[in-house]
Amino acid sequence: MDLSKINPLNLGALVAGGISFILSFIPSYVTVSVDSDIAGVDFSEGTNAWKSYATLGILLVILATAAIAVKVFAPQVVPAEIPLNLIAAAAAGLGALLLILRAVFPGDTGGGFGVEVNAGPGWSGYLLFLSAIALAVFAGLGFKESGEKLPNYGNQGGPGQPPAGPTPPAPPTSGPTPPAPPAGPTPPAPPAP
Repeated sequence: MDLSKINPLNLGALVAGGISFILSFIPSYVTVSVDSDIAGVDFSEGTNAWKSYATLGILLVILATAAIAVKVFAPQVVPAEIPLNLIAAAAAGLGALLLILRAVFPGDTGGGFGVEVNAGPGWSGYLLFLSAIALAVFAGLGFKESGEKLPNYGNQGGPGQPPAGPTPPAPPTSGPTPPAPPAGPTPPAPPAP
């Protein structure tokens, strides 16, 4: 396939999604360093992005990348009514948010009694943030460029009411004005107190 024929936004999203997937396996997504004044023990350890709710974030990034790949390479597989651009943008945005939140707030790291514990994003975590955000931006711009619309659920009627039907046509504005209805008898006035 000729890459020059692929929309640049879709190509950017595919590259960002692929880089995000690779970075998710590098064990420097979240790093923890321990410094102990008492025991003289100092070490640092890292983990990849396939832990805790970062796993859901990576799965959403993969879903967004797959939706864009289907749209680019096999659009005939999915019905035209399915908003792939909207799905990709929403999944990429939520996935990037979950990845960032998990690394910035890694949970209770312990510490105390002369032991200092520091936890936070490592070098691959920061690169994963950038690639996931790039995927979300490319997918969002692709959604905007595609002309897809957000679903309109506001015209569904309330509980116990049927869905709203089509709007009736407006009355004609040209032509003669219909005559006013004839005036009827006036009701008697109420008695005075």
